[in-house]
Amino acid sequence: MCLERSYKLPVIPGSLSRTMLPSGTALVLEGGGTRGFYSSGVFEAFMDAGIMFPYIAAVSAGSANVLSYVSGQRGRNRLIVEHLVSDPRYLSLRNLLLHRSLFNWEFIFKTVAQKYLYWDQQTFDNVDIRLLTGALDCNRGQTTWFEKADLKPDFTPTIASCSLPLLSPMVDFRGQKLLDGGILDPIPIERSLADGNTFHVVILTRNSGYTKLPLNNTVLLKAAYRKYPQLISALTQRHVAYNRQLALAEQLQSEGRALIIRPQEPLQVKRTDSDARRLLALHDEGHAEGVHAVDRLCQLLG
Repeated sequence: MCLERSYKLPVIPGSLSRTMLPSGTALVLEGGGTRGFYSSGVFEAFMDAGIMFPYIAAVSAGSANVLSYVSGQRGRNRLIVEHLVSDPRYLSLRNLLLHRSLFNWEFIFKTVAQKYLYWDQQTFDNVDIRLLTGALDCNRGQTTWFEKADLKPDFTPTIASCSLPLLSPMVDFRGQKLLDGGILDPIPIERSLADGNTFHVVILTRNSGYTKLPLNNTVLLKAAYRKYPQLISALTQRHVAYNRQLALAEQLQSEGRALIIRPQEPLQVKRTDSDARRLLALHDEGHAEGVHAVDRLCQLLG
């Protein structure tokens, strides 16, 4: 029997000392599994610059990684990559066999925060912004949006938003059966526009030129989710939603109403990658590109 790993990591207190960007400025976050640690690097650049967004719309891994940005705990996500992602309790086939989830949410959202790497809930609660977390209602086949106040210490809506079809069980919350928020709102730019925002910073976790293709084989999905026809419909249309929302973000950028930040180096990371070396490189690329993006953002917002 393998001995459980133990960690002694530094305490990183949160910070409220940041300048709020103008009203109507939104941060829009794609997911992407562990590719989302690219976004975490960008958040480090935002914290270095001392800026906060009044509005954030996030799904899937974006909704998890943004938590340390909101709480102002600079370096916390990098320590997670460096020390914890390669722990089999974080991500492994063993988790899938034991807990029916490739990602061990109990470990990620509770054990890490309470035992290994301090989570500043108080500072998070005191940050005065609107943070929306999207998860798919499997019965209705529509995205449900949860507010920041819904993110209590167990972070059930965030877990729901990150729960990948077939690789995680559905999450029961407030009478709903929930899964990955990135199914129908993979780049939640439409939600941001509907809420009246006029400028959008969009962090993507794919290279420029990426196009999502239709699912090749839906037999397993249809068998696993035969009681949820609206979920099956949403999954088979996910590529349509992704490509539409990507095109919208790029159109807004061409009109000067958005700034897209995405990996410039060819991606070497898959969404379930747990290799710390590759993920650290991706995180640090995000930080470097985030520094340049902050300069562009200041120019665009005047």
